[in-house]
Amino acid sequence: MRNSQAIHKSKINFSAAIIAGCAILLSVASVNALDKKAQLKLGEMEYLNNCAACHGRDGKGSGPVAEALTNKPYDLTMISKKYSGKFPEDFVYKVIVGHDIINSHGETDMAVWGDRYTSKAIETDESIAFPLHEQDTQAMILGRITSLIGYLESIQAK
Repeated sequence: MRNSQAIHKSKINFSAAIIAGCAILLSVASVNALDKKAQLKLGEMEYLNNCAACHGRDGKGSGPVAEALTNKPYDLTMISKKYSGKFPEDFVYKVIVGHDIINSHGETDMAVWGDRYTSKAIETDESIAFPLHEQDTQAMILGRITSLIGYLESIQAK
């Protein structure tokens, strides 16, 4: 009798473990979905605050500043099409941080968005109430950039 009780308990423990595992996987999937949605929202805010003046709210290059520029702003919804349907995250990252010069963005040390994606922007941000370590500063900058890249990828023309 003891052996059958042990087997029954073992089956219950195994079932409970499977149910718990499934619950964890579902919650991770939900958190990832929320995280992705939050990242896109942050990216949209970055875009609207730092890119839309030239590239327009829709990303097509028709922002209110566009007419005053010598070079027409690029249609950011067409990046993937230019790269055979694949969004070039590395290239976009390099443009944002100034490693690849885009004529209308200026020199690499002073892109049109200024120091937004440098340590100086974090160090001078008055909304941050406490000093940050260098790795925290870098994490904040990377968060701004990756959320912007994610947003740009999300607005690509199909």
